[in-house]
Amino acid sequence: MIAEESSNAPSSNAGAAAPPRIRRRQSRWGLYLVVGIILLAAIIGGVAYEEKWVGGSKPAAAGACPTGETLQGNGAAFIGSLAATWVANFNGASGDTVNYVAGGSGTGITDLTDKSVDFAATDEPLTSAQVSAMPSPVLTLPVTAGALSIIYNVPGVPAGLKLSGPVLADIYLGTITSWNDPAIANNNSGVSLPSATITTVHRSDAAGTTFVLTDFLSQDSPTWANTVGKGTSVSFPKAPTQVGEKGNSALLTYVQTTADTIGYSDLTDVLTASTATNYAAVLNPTGNYILPNLTNTAAAIADRSAVTTFPSALGNWSQVSMVNAAGAQDYPLATFAYFFVYQAADQGFAPSLAKTQVLVDWLNWVLTAGQSDATGLSYVPLASAVVHISQAGVQTMTYGGANIPSCG
Repeated sequence: MIAEESSNAPSSNAGAAAPPRIRRRQSRWGLYLVVGIILLAAIIGGVAYEEKWVGGSKPAAAGACPTGETLQGNGAAFIGSLAATWVANFNGASGDTVNYVAGGSGTGITDLTDKSVDFAATDEPLTSAQVSAMPSPVLTLPVTAGALSIIYNVPGVPAGLKLSGPVLADIYLGTITSWNDPAIANNNSGVSLPSATITTVHRSDAAGTTFVLTDFLSQDSPTWANTVGKGTSVSFPKAPTQVGEKGNSALLTYVQTTADTIGYSDLTDVLTASTATNYAAVLNPTGNYILPNLTNTAAAIADRSAVTTFPSALGNWSQVSMVNAAGAQDYPLATFAYFFVYQAADQGFAPSLAKTQVLVDWLNWVLTAGQSDATGLSYVPLASAVVHISQAGVQTMTYGGANIPSCG
């Protein structure tokens, strides 16, 4: 509104009424408009920052996780039983789907490198060469632990045959060729051992179980370390009778159905097999022969962890080993199992922000609620310090260069 004011100053025309002087008061609407524009600009700027229209990496507010998304994983048969339980429980709780194909550690790593899975699983850490082959940085996430058992089928020989690392190495090297060799017999007094030729069975495909076995043999036998070494796929020496089988189930079946054989498999598959399978008591560093079970495997993981400095999830895990723990009752063939994911999830398999949110939810679920599923299947839940390493790694994951919006 415009206000008018009059002045009583005298006029130069005597007797005539002076015309009023009109002065206009400036309107405040212009000021209000300027202030409003400034406030609007501030609001828009704040929203732009929150929504990442401009710089900044603050995640969106937490909300319900997307549903109807599907994640694909592949890798170690070592955790096949536990992974199946995890998948069923997570699928039922989340409204999303996780498919896990226990196609072997080597296949899982190849699929992750080729960006054809969302996550891979193995029972051995990545080598430097495998890390270098990845198109984008990968996180190493321990998710559980377990035991590798040495299995055999020797008619008339009961469970619990005592075997040391050096003897086992010589069997696979082809130096010890018969079951009644003195190197075996001397540690198994009272056991009637046949003169039959030993048939060694190994995985013909790249396998985490092969890594655990060869890691153990490399530590116990200098000859093995110098001539064969360790890895998911090695050139096994030509023992008198040697068989390679693709896949853990094929190896396990071959030993179960063929006399005078020796091989290796995860303890869970051996314990849950429909056909009873004998497995060995293995010599540990303190001089005790230990038959694997959940208790002595958990003790081995705890004792080995106590003397190991673990890297971050983005660090170099290639030298981390859980075999040959130093406790008197520790089973010597223990191992972590790992998940691997791309730190920048948008660089992975068929990426979308919604699927990435579900991937993060799945990883966190495995590291929390999923740990309670382990013991019933003879796997070892992770210690809180190791869980923290994996969870800290998951928190560094990004999508499009920004933090991933939380959900739950």
